[in-house]
Amino acid sequence: MLIVLSTPTFDPDGHIELQATDDFNVGPTRRRMNRIATIDGGAVFNDFGVSEADRTIDVTWAATSAATDAAVLRLVQTYAKIIVATPGGVFLAAPDTFTPGATESTLTLQVAEKLSA
Repeated sequence: MLIVLSTPTFDPDGHIELQATDDFNVGPTRRRMNRIATIDGGAVFNDFGVSEADRTIDVTWAATSAATDAAVLRLVQTYAKIIVATPGGVFLAAPDTFTPGATESTLTLQVAEKLSA
């Protein structure tokens, strides 16, 4: 599956296409809620809905090119937020962890917001 990383501002080297492996993950959708036990044995729930900002995107791809890993490393080191296009939508996300590897490389992104469906 094709994943595209891009910078939010113009950068001639700020566009990367990654062929993600099958374990690509946009993360679960969770509700912002907590449960508080009450004295009578029941519970009270504080429910604040769902936010895309609670999701984490994990991208893994075959490390076939040192140039690709270098380009991803540059984005992670240079930009606080990048645009990530996935089959599930386009997201603005903060790069969290980039792990280059001999056979596979991994990038973890914290979603800030969903830009489109």
